[in-house]
Amino acid sequence: MTTFALPASAVEAKAPDPTKHVNYTLGMVLGVDDFNQEFAWLSGRDRWLARDAVGYGTLCGLLVSTDNTSAKGPRLMVSSGSALTPRGQLVCVKPDQCAYLNDWLAANKAAIPGLVGSPLASTLSLYLTLCYRDCPTDPLPIPGEPCRSEDELLQPSRRVDDFALELRTTPPGQEEEDAVVEFVRWLRLVKVGGGGPYTTVDQFAQDVRNAVQAVGSPPASPLTSPLGASGVHFSFGSPLTSAKLDPALLGDYLRAAFRVWIEEIRPRVHALCAGGCACCGDHTTGPAAPDECVLLARVSVPVVNVGAGEWRVDDKKSVEVDDWHRPLLVHLRLLQEWVVSGGWSK
Repeated sequence: MTTFALPASAVEAKAPDPTKHVNYTLGMVLGVDDFNQEFAWLSGRDRWLARDAVGYGTLCGLLVSTDNTSAKGPRLMVSSGSALTPRGQLVCVKPDQCAYLNDWLAANKAAIPGLVGSPLASTLSLYLTLCYRDCPTDPLPIPGEPCRSEDELLQPSRRVDDFALELRTTPPGQEEEDAVVEFVRWLRLVKVGGGGPYTTVDQFAQDVRNAVQAVGSPPASPLTSPLGASGVHFSFGSPLTSAKLDPALLGDYLRAAFRVWIEEIRPRVHALCAGGCACCGDHTTGPAAPDECVLLARVSVPVVNVGAGEWRVDDKKSVEVDDWHRPLLVHLRLLQEWVVSGGWSK
């Protein structure tokens, strides 16, 4: 569901396997499939590196705001910027984008009663998401059978990076993002120093394991994102909160905690391989399909039924934008300057 402009897309017969690359052999005649396969392997490794080593989220810009000055009603504004998606794809939004909320309501009027329930005048929660897309472009004449039409003679010779901004009624899955935020906040509750006896490094690692709760367990954490259930929860009433760490071994404690995260926790919430990170297998298999889009904001839209099944934005109330749960990626240079300057320590 969207009123932002969507790019055109092409349907390929069979997607190449990103885990394979061409084994060049003397005398081998390369064809279209070979070049597509090699590109898939190279681009797949780039996305894999970005996704697993860096993460995903907004990199620059993409400020979400509202504008109420248009005669067509409130519109949602997204500034130019860039992001990394959960699939490791770089997305560039340029120029600034906008969408009229009344246009979205008109295009999706049949679904609105089931979303707002009763009373008919209520607030509708929409989720603004950014997705990567690409478009075929630069058509060239392609040799082939005679007696073809002009459309059949021309085929796109390039694919250009593009994007799609969508207003959804459900948020994109971001279990790993929610788990990262909760895990770090939870670790910060641990007491450092204050006199012994101190918790051993091995016991601390076991406390980290014991505090992880799977979905379905009553979540004791008050930090669980309201956008959806995370793949795991962390028990804030666990023995970890009563642990005391030896300041001289702080690096060892952090190493142990990060090791548990990498080996045992992250595979359970990873967007691409939750349920098993078999790199030579199909990353899209698992209990739920991975969401390839990035959340930009939750938009609370006050709506009113104006009759005949038509809905409009209630001009007596304000449209609210909540981007608190948007995944963010701070670039390395900023983090470096923060660390070398001492952070909050000064």
